[in-house]
Amino acid sequence: MYRKILVGYDGSEGSKLALEHAVKLAQELNSRVAAIWIKASLPHYPETVDEIEEEKEAADEFFQKLRRYVDDVAERVGLEIEIECLPGNPAQLIVQYAEQQAFDLIVIGSHGHSGLWGRLLGHTTDRISEHAHTSVLIVRGPGTGTKKESSGREAGPSPANEPGS
Repeated sequence: MYRKILVGYDGSEGSKLALEHAVKLAQELNSRVAAIWIKASLPHYPETVDEIEEEKEAADEFFQKLRRYVDDVAERVGLEIEIECLPGNPAQLIVQYAEQQAFDLIVIGSHGHSGLWGRLLGHTTDRISEHAHTSVLIVRGPGTGTKKESSGREAGPSPANEPGS
């Protein structure tokens, strides 16, 4: 069914859950898994040349941290997981990469590092699911999408809505 699975991975809790789901699917379906991290473009108007170098070094260090985590997961489950790093727009590049490399499935977390910026412009997850030419599995974390009461507790069904009421 799914022979090649691509995971959008940025180190966030959502992407870690996506990676775990992709690995489980790959084990069950005897599939290949690859992870991709899209790094932000360098500053458009750097103040100094050193600023560009600092940004490059920080991005390289962060990618090595991501690589170590993916390698640890791969070793733990006995699966080979490739990881790529590309610069640019995350949604656009994940969709393009999946199509160019003939992936059958894209697995992404429902929320990554986009925060407020993502809420204003549309989350990467939404854009990928809208534009992908293949199936997309969106992995939700615990408590994601659940309604909360004003006390902060998860809201359950009201007695009036329970069966038999």
